Amino acid sequence: MSKHFGGYSRTFTSYSGADMVASITVPGQGPVVFGELRSISYSVYREKYPVRALGRVSMKGYTRGMRTISGIMSFMVFDETIVYRCMEAIRDQGYKILMDELPMFDVTISSMNEFGDKSRLTIYGISTYMEGQAMTIDQIYTENAFQFYALDIDPLTRVE
Repeated sequence: MSKHFGGYSRTFTSYSGADMVASITVPGQGPVVFGELRSISYSVYREKYPVRALGRVSMKGYTRGMRTISGIMSFMVFDETIVYRCMEAIRDQGYKILMDELPMFDVTISSMNEFGDKSRLTIYGISTYMEGQAMTIDQIYTENAFQFYALDIDPLTRVE
């Protein structure tokens, strides 16, 4: 679809999971591209309370309180946990750590489709607080899931 001057048409782009590449940036380590990420989801919650005034039936507005960004990352498990790929120095020294012991890190999802359209989403300051793994005879793969909090997010945005 192309743009028309009347504003009734606009070009839209979409991406499938096959069009996306994910990377983790751990401080001091640089970005690590990983293909194990099956899914990532996030939600933004902001506290809002009604502002009431004496003599009014309806609210005058709403306050804007604290914002919380949280989400879930789900990984395929191959021959080792994603933690050791991100923190090679720790693995090489023989330490065993879990995901909740990692320093805060960023996740960037870069997208490009067959038409050359590009977009990027970055979640900053991720800190995981729950880790789980599922192994079942009903699936042919093992899966790790991590719940996280984040400091900030750049939503999916076109890249020129």
